[in-house]
Amino acid sequence: MSAIEVGPHMATALKKEAHDRPASRPMMIGELLRSAGLLTDEDVVMVVAAQQERGLRFGEMAIALGLLKPEDLSRGLSRQFEYPYVRYGESGLDPALYMAYAPFSKPAEEIRKLRSRLVLCWGTANSKTLTVLGAQKGAGCSRVAANLAIAFSQLGERTLLVDANLRAPRQHKLFGLNRSEGLTDILGGRCSLGPALVPVPAFPHLSVLGAGATVPNPQELLTRPAFSYLMQTLPSNFDVLIVDAPPVLEFADAQLIAAQVRNCLLVTRQHVSRLADVDSVREQVQLSGAALLGAVVNGS
Repeated sequence: MSAIEVGPHMATALKKEAHDRPASRPMMIGELLRSAGLLTDEDVVMVVAAQQERGLRFGEMAIALGLLKPEDLSRGLSRQFEYPYVRYGESGLDPALYMAYAPFSKPAEEIRKLRSRLVLCWGTANSKTLTVLGAQKGAGCSRVAANLAIAFSQLGERTLLVDANLRAPRQHKLFGLNRSEGLTDILGGRCSLGPALVPVPAFPHLSVLGAGATVPNPQELLTRPAFSYLMQTLPSNFDVLIVDAPPVLEFADAQLIAAQVRNCLLVTRQHVSRLADVDSVREQVQLSGAALLGAVVNGS
């Protein structure tokens, strides 16, 4: 999967050293590139001098002089406009998280479209909550939930991704986290919420609550008042709550989760998911009292 090349969009000129920059002024692109080790002080002076002669933007000029690669400029711009993403090989995140690695790709744009539709569905609701579920295993729910969570965090929303698929949890693997305390430990009274929340270093607005220890009674844990209380209180601490659930037609867990989270997104697999299964999921979601906001056809 290749990222779409993004060109420079901001004319810059380096006027002061970074330590002289007022705290209220955003860091300029030249300063960002220098602080990231992509340009030296001498490079910056050379670029600024050439800018004055040729009238190009700072980034364009640096590329024209052979001092910078287009992808390096994109990274600098992402920092300047607070739009975080990572490079392949620089992070423990799974390559399936294309919102993290290739945010300008076609699949990433589809996730952004989905994000926009969800925002419209939520409207002015205070609680932006969502259960991501499928009919059968293999639909790709965990990947959709993870990429969607990253997308909301890139929007600047305080986002929490909860792995409530206690049958086959995947979020700790996707985000390269140690499987320590998580949801089952909270519901079992073995730990509090704070230690179980794991911030994702590359994305300052994103945290993950993993599934926790493997337990023999996941459905019984989800029926405890502690789970209901958790789903009711978490939205007051986060702007967006996304919950990864197990397959609806394989386990009753998903109905219990949907009943507490109240909003659902159905993920289907192209050429695999059957219409009869989709109808069954819709019926079960309705019985839980949750709202089915839409469906996604996963072709990857």
